[in-house]
Amino acid sequence: MDLTSFQNSASVTIDRNADSVYDLISDVSRMGEWSPVCTGGSYDSDDPTWFTGTNAIGDSTWETRCHVIAAERGKEFTFINHGFEGRHQMVRWGFALRPSGEGQTEVTQSWEVLPGYEDGFAEETNPGMTLEQRLGFMRKLAISGMPETLAKLKVAAES
Repeated sequence: MDLTSFQNSASVTIDRNADSVYDLISDVSRMGEWSPVCTGGSYDSDDPTWFTGTNAIGDSTWETRCHVIAAERGKEFTFINHGFEGRHQMVRWGFALRPSGEGQTEVTQSWEVLPGYEDGFAEETNPGMTLEQRLGFMRKLAISGMPETLAKLKVAAES
């Protein structure tokens, strides 16, 4: 399956330095303050490169296992969603930080569906839709949700 249309990015400039913005983003327990889907998360106590993310859309809630693949304060925070069971690299989420003017940071959030998504989807017991429907739904959520997430992050960082 061609996944090139299942990636997107959005950017915002925040009136805070990159280290401060990074500290907010890397605290996955706070992600629910900004994201329209993610409600939070918690790092594993035995391996802080892994965390469980919590999510909700309407009455539907679920958890995902996520692995941090880049954590460079002031520069980048990126993780891969490994799905419900943590077995498949399904979706890559990233935040790239770039100083932009005095005390400002350009934040670019990115989203990319990975080739392992199909295998993870196949393991779901009752997905409620086809793979193509799910990917289309996710693309719509990412395209609308990333600017919303960044706008709320900007408010939190600047307050």
